[in-house]
Amino acid sequence: MKRRQNKKKIQELVIKNAEELRLVRTNIGFINRDMRSLMLTSYSPAEGKSTLVACMATTYAQQNKKVLIIDADFRRPTQYQKLELSNQQGLSMLLQESIDAELDDFIQDTQFPNVYLLPAGPLPPNPTELLEKNLFQQIIQETTDIFDLVLIDAPPAGIADTQIVANIVDNVLIVVEDNRVKKAQLKQTIHVLEQANATIIGFVLNKVKRKKRSSSDYYYNY
Repeated sequence: MKRRQNKKKIQELVIKNAEELRLVRTNIGFINRDMRSLMLTSYSPAEGKSTLVACMATTYAQQNKKVLIIDADFRRPTQYQKLELSNQQGLSMLLQESIDAELDDFIQDTQFPNVYLLPAGPLPPNPTELLEKNLFQQIIQETTDIFDLVLIDAPPAGIADTQIVANIVDNVLIVVEDNRVKKAQLKQTIHVLEQANATIIGFVLNKVKRKKRSSSDYYYNY
């Protein structure tokens, strides 16, 4: 029941925030029309980053784009729950060269048209070391050749895993929870990502308290 509620929540949020999500998509397009990979991160856990990834994927898919979500948060994977899929195998297994498997074996269809998922998979004992392998960069290259857009759900910016991913992808978007993250914390997040040579294109202010006439959750700035 909980997993069904998660999928229903995504559907409701996409409808509720349709205009804001389209604005995010449009502004990103103005910044980089050739973008093929985008990582979303935040300062701390539970700022709504993973939910926004799923919502953005469906929004891009509405343009008939083929979108892949990669859950690169090995320690707290959530995309498989939101999309009602399995996490028994995924990115962590694909990065273990001892496993003889193809990329297609790990990518799952979702119930959202044109949206696919490469889940995180079982928690590996050495997630940072796995991501540091050239194989991860090869996976990003291969998936961007197949899909119109690859969205990577990464851990908070202070985690070494995130800095590795940020160095590989085209662009990075920071999710900030309204009235929770302080200005100094946001500056710290930006600094850490810039140290990883990330190309930050902006931030999305999440869980925004608006006037009663507006029920929107997101606000975009860049």
